Amino acid sequence: MIFAAQPASALDPISGTAFSVDKKTAAPGDRLTLTLSLTNTETNAISFAYVHIQPTWPTNQRQDVVTPIGCGGESTDCTFGGFNSNAAFHLRTPIAPGDTRTVTVTVQITSTPTWTGPYVLNLAPYVYAEYGSDAPGYSKDRLWAEGLPELQTVIS
Repeated sequence: MIFAAQPASALDPISGTAFSVDKKTAAPGDRLTLTLSLTNTETNAISFAYVHIQPTWPTNQRQDVVTPIGCGGESTDCTFGGFNSNAAFHLRTPIAPGDTRTVTVTVQITSTPTWTGPYVLNLAPYVYAEYGSDAPGYSKDRLWAEGLPELQTVIS
């Protein structure tokens, strides 16, 4: 892995991120589209960018809440995997200073929920970027471990 040599806690926080979900309330069977954008706020180009998104607790303990449908936008790849269908993708690079890359992830809420009452689905993104194409370069990242209000949907 290109970023394995440095623990995430040692990196500077990344800026220029934006997140949204197209529905703040949804019903079983609905589809949700998540939009994630990264704007390069630095003076060097981004030469590598990775984004990972996963459900927060308690959804990360269940396999029956959402099913991934697909990805779109400015990425070179998109994969779903893990116990609760985490999404991972690499943004198309280079990203020049001031430019933005945007990706979408579409998931479908189960049509036969096993829970009762309203259920809060929240998602936790992780963004990592490497700046500069020549050594020494530098990296920035950020994990929103508790999720984000911008990515929260109430299923009822």
